[in-house]
Amino acid sequence: MDSQSNIRVAIVEDHEATLAGLASALNAESDIEVVAQATDAITGLELAKEKAPDIVLLDLHLPGSEGPRSTVKKFCELPGKVIVFSAENRRAFVQAILDLGVAGYLLKSESISNVIEAIKTVSNGGKVVKSQSIAMGKEKLTKAEQDVLTLLSRGMKYHEIGEERSASPATVRKQCELLLLKLGLDNREQLIAWAVENGYGKLDTE
Repeated sequence: MDSQSNIRVAIVEDHEATLAGLASALNAESDIEVVAQATDAITGLELAKEKAPDIVLLDLHLPGSEGPRSTVKKFCELPGKVIVFSAENRRAFVQAILDLGVAGYLLKSESISNVIEAIKTVSNGGKVVKSQSIAMGKEKLTKAEQDVLTLLSRGMKYHEIGEERSASPATVRKQCELLLLKLGLDNREQLIAWAVENGYGKLDTE
């Protein structure tokens, strides 16, 4: 095997079982070599800079991340290509990520053979690859998202919003991450400012 001609891949995925399975399957390919593995955004970025992989297979909801938009931007600034590997299939989310310049968007429901095929397609200069099952319905802000914006504008933290809405902090965080993508914002502070500027702080159902 000529390691010089291998497709060099970094995997950034916070579920260790998924990470191990992907690494094992990809390394079994004669022309693919996994050169870096990380379970958080900060380590993943450092390794991507150090190892300079041809392709980064990137999860979006990662520890150490300011949000999917910010994470993807940082990885896309590096020389290699980025293929997102996520369970999130909503059109607004997917399109916002694709608009940042990633080379592909694959759902975690994909077979490993399809992931391998996508990596090889992108490595060979192919156009953007996407899972066929990605939902294509157009979205706008939902009632739940508007409620979250209202609570955010009042200065409430994720766990406080979760308590108010009978939801986990993780669920609230994911709602906020989707809002960042829908609204083209980069972080929580910008999201709060947007909510206030657009009148959500004035909404009161009490």
